Amino acid sequence: MRDELLDEAIDALSSIPDVEMDPDSLADDVYLLAIAWPDERDFATAVASTARALKLLLTKRPTTASLKYALNDWKSFHYQSKRSQGAKADMRVVFQYTETALRVLGFGHRHIPIDFYERLANIRL
Repeated sequence: MRDELLDEAIDALSSIPDVEMDPDSLADDVYLLAIAWPDERDFATAVASTARALKLLLTKRPTTASLKYALNDWKSFHYQSKRSQGAKADMRVVFQYTETALRVLGFGHRHIPIDFYERLANIRL
């Protein structure tokens, strides 16, 4: 994967208004998306789907799942990496609503390259 594509993805996701995310975690999550989708078109589609999911969380407040254990203060939203009717939601974003923003702990593929929730549970908050 070309570094320019990774940089463009980081710029696109970090420029969404009212979304807060640790810059290092954002870079890590984009890198892991590139591992999950090594094809540049598939990667770009996954990044675009992530941007749509974040904007949806900001504007519509869709159905989400409350998490347990180490992530019990967070919610999870499931979405598809590709826009196709009937496709399984293979992506996740873990977040909290604050008074002024959407605070994102992380996003990525549910299982590739490792279990998404296990990875996030090990992040020091």
